[in-house]
Amino acid sequence: HILHFFSVAMLCFTLGDVGSSLSQAFLPPFARTKVTNKVDENGEKTHKKKTIFDIEAARPTIAQLLKCTLSISTTVVVLSTLLIGIFGGQITSDPLVLMEMRRILPLVVATLMVHGSAVTLEGLLVARNDFRALTICYGILATAIAAFQVATRAFNWGLMGVWSCYVWFSLSRSFVFAAIGGLLQPRRWWKQLTGKFGNTSNGELEKESLEAI
Repeated sequence: HILHFFSVAMLCFTLGDVGSSLSQAFLPPFARTKVTNKVDENGEKTHKKKTIFDIEAARPTIAQLLKCTLSISTTVVVLSTLLIGIFGGQITSDPLVLMEMRRILPLVVATLMVHGSAVTLEGLLVARNDFRALTICYGILATAIAAFQVATRAFNWGLMGVWSCYVWFSLSRSFVFAAIGGLLQPRRWWKQLTGKFGNTSNGELEKESLEAI
């Protein structure tokens, strides 16, 4: 029954992985290579290449990709809910196993809902040629997942522990990749927010002045 359960999940994961391919297909045009020529003390020329990604120009495209990913994620969530929640009796006839599968379903749904965004943002880093950041991130995540699995076995968390790890894995990737990709800009959001309130206040003052006149 565990094999069948994970088969459903892997099917949904595969559908959600489309987001990475979409990012790698549509985002590379926003990247350009900058070549810096330097001459060392011995008079030898060296060339240093650096990929510059125009995140501001790419924002509308990234937004459309995430919307597409959201539709795919919604589809796989509905699919997993139907296969496990409604037609779970076709996977196993054991009532205890069926109850356990349905107990884990909310974590499966949460994982699948976030997984698509995570791989789409992973594709953003690939389009930026930021492979070093990807390597470091996955190295840290692999260590954390190994520790999580040791804890799952030690405390006998079972499938609940496994799928809790999946949820954390997808959420952490989404946040970290968005931050590295340049999508999370708190200072910019704060300026926009304060500017909006500032404009509103100025507008209200002007309105009060006109009413006074």
